[in-house]
Amino acid sequence: STIVFGFDYSTGTAAEMEPQAIAVLKHLLEKDIKVIGIAFAEQGPVLAEKAFALTGWAEEKEYGVDYVNLGYRAGGQGAVAAFSSDVVGTFNTDYSGKSSASLPIMSGIKNAGDVDMIITIAPGSPGPEDYVRQVYGTYKTPLICGVPAVAITQVAPYVQAKQVQGILGGLPGAAEYELLTEKPGNAVAAMDAQSLAHLLIIVLIILRNIGYISEKGAAGKNTGRGVQ
Repeated sequence: STIVFGFDYSTGTAAEMEPQAIAVLKHLLEKDIKVIGIAFAEQGPVLAEKAFALTGWAEEKEYGVDYVNLGYRAGGQGAVAAFSSDVVGTFNTDYSGKSSASLPIMSGIKNAGDVDMIITIAPGSPGPEDYVRQVYGTYKTPLICGVPAVAITQVAPYVQAKQVQGILGGLPGAAEYELLTEKPGNAVAAMDAQSLAHLLIIVLIILRNIGYISEKGAAGKNTGRGVQ
């Protein structure tokens, strides 16, 4: 199969979104699926290069045949609409400036209906809503979305309507994906650290409340009234 992978996040959101991209790309590599990388976020192509390198694509696969980084296109939802109807026309060169039409992986790819699935890792706009309107609405191409944890409820109705096949939600979603594919990595490690931090906060809150109750009790005894 050939899928489109949208690196639609930036360095500012990479801490939460990049682990999702890494986990999914590792799985796609294992399943021998061809990946066409695109970006509607300006920093997306750089993060795509990093993700392909970290997951072994750059070492194990042939660029232009098994995977490609088509770079960034500005325009928001309009760019998504243009891509959906004319992939090569919208991304006429790859990130390095090569003609995308000359790359073997792009053979037979004219519009979004010519790929088997689209995966977008997107914390904002363009994001899942834009892909649903501009891609799924016309071509019914299966769509999977990676979003921040706070955006899960916004995308859930699209899943219920079967316009989106599934959601990865934030860092927990990436960690769950790593465990499901039996490839624990940075997301699982980050969740361990996050859970420890949450536990420490809870312990500090408990200790502070114990101290507060003790202070109030002591003050009550000194006034002879006890704790009210």
